[in-house]
Amino acid sequence: MKRTLLILLLAAAPLRAAGNDAASVLARADVFRNPIPSFSVDVELMSVTPDGKSNTSRFRVYGKGADRSIVEFTYPQTEKGKYLLMLRDAMWIYIPTASRPIRISPLQRLMGQASNGDVARTNFAADYDAKSVAEEGDTYVLDLVARDPAVAYNRVKLWIDKQSYEPRRADFYVVSGKLIKRANYRTYGTMAGRRVVTEVEIEDLLRPGNRTTMRYANLTPKENAEKMFTKDSLGKW
Repeated sequence: MKRTLLILLLAAAPLRAAGNDAASVLARADVFRNPIPSFSVDVELMSVTPDGKSNTSRFRVYGKGADRSIVEFTYPQTEKGKYLLMLRDAMWIYIPTASRPIRISPLQRLMGQASNGDVARTNFAADYDAKSVAEEGDTYVLDLVARDPAVAYNRVKLWIDKQSYEPRRADFYVVSGKLIKRANYRTYGTMAGRRVVTEVEIEDLLRPGNRTTMRYANLTPKENAEKMFTKDSLGKW
């Protein structure tokens, strides 16, 4: 009887561990994308089409916590004065010529293969539950499911290095279940004394050959004021 009970306990242990580990693995991986509670960081997007044409835009992102961010357009000159505000899964854009901020979707393209949400959001745990973790070679594979249908992507499959817990790749799915794009976390470096991802390549899986490289620079701890993250403050600070 004791032997049978021991076997049952041992058999159940990996299942419980897997359920508990999914959230902790995600938390460790998110540190490489959002290591500072309040910060600013420069983001450059460079998109390339199959015929070799390229386009570049630059932004400064101000973040606070896991679910508040502002994206300031800094280049090209014609885009200056625009801001994106993201509060949880709601997003607005401020355009100097408009009378007030306009509600938009985080899934809407910002440039190339990068959506508004790709630039404004710097972690996964704020929007997704880690439902399961599996092992694939030298990586953990997490299945992330959106908590709210308004989130840009309904489901994300995330590959994480077993040794370092650095994200390697993420596949993004929409509500229909279709896989629409893939992010490859190419390069890591040190900023603000922390090891962080510095370059991500985003592939458009619906239009093969279109890709966008997202580069991060100048990550800086910054005590962003609470009042920054309101619609009324956009463009006024």
